[in-house]
Amino acid sequence: MRYFISVFVAVFMVSSQAFAAPDNSADSLMDFVKDRYSVMLDIVNKHNANKDKMRAELRKAMDTFVDFDEMAQRTLAGHWDTLNKKQRSNFVAEFKLMLQRTYIKKFDGDTAFTIEYRGDPEFDDKGTAMVRSVIRVGKSSADVDYAFHVKKGKFLAYDVVIDEISMVRNYRKQFGDIIGKEGFKGLMDRLTKRNQEEAAK
Repeated sequence: MRYFISVFVAVFMVSSQAFAAPDNSADSLMDFVKDRYSVMLDIVNKHNANKDKMRAELRKAMDTFVDFDEMAQRTLAGHWDTLNKKQRSNFVAEFKLMLQRTYIKKFDGDTAFTIEYRGDPEFDDKGTAMVRSVIRVGKSSADVDYAFHVKKGKFLAYDVVIDEISMVRNYRKQFGDIIGKEGFKGLMDRLTKRNQEEAAK
């Protein structure tokens, strides 16, 4: 199951690259998402024989399209307002590294998967959009919804919802519990240790 979820998140991370959105239209966003899916498959197919190279390319792609600042702020919720600039910067850096190491490292590209889109992108009056899909991996499948917002004229991804479970909300609960018991420093110590352990593997 953890690998199954990793595939979904990897697809989200790589298929949601920043996209210029002058008209914020459903058609343009859908065309973009489909194009990014093709790009992701190209990366996997091109470097599948070299897993380290493939994952490096996926991490490089992630740097250009995911709004890690927005993800971090939404994840910490009210705790974000209590942090100074340096603390926020440090958290974003460790949170980003954790996401990359947790999901991209597990994605080996060997398991075939397909995406089916469920209707057109849905926009709200705040300018955010949801792209709804079904991802199938082998005999398993899940509803996967991708959340975008517009920042500096571009669509940026900030969350993925798998079978109605938001990645941001899931981490918000985990991190909130840790902060409640150990404080923000305790959370940072845990993130730093986890990233160091993953890097050593």
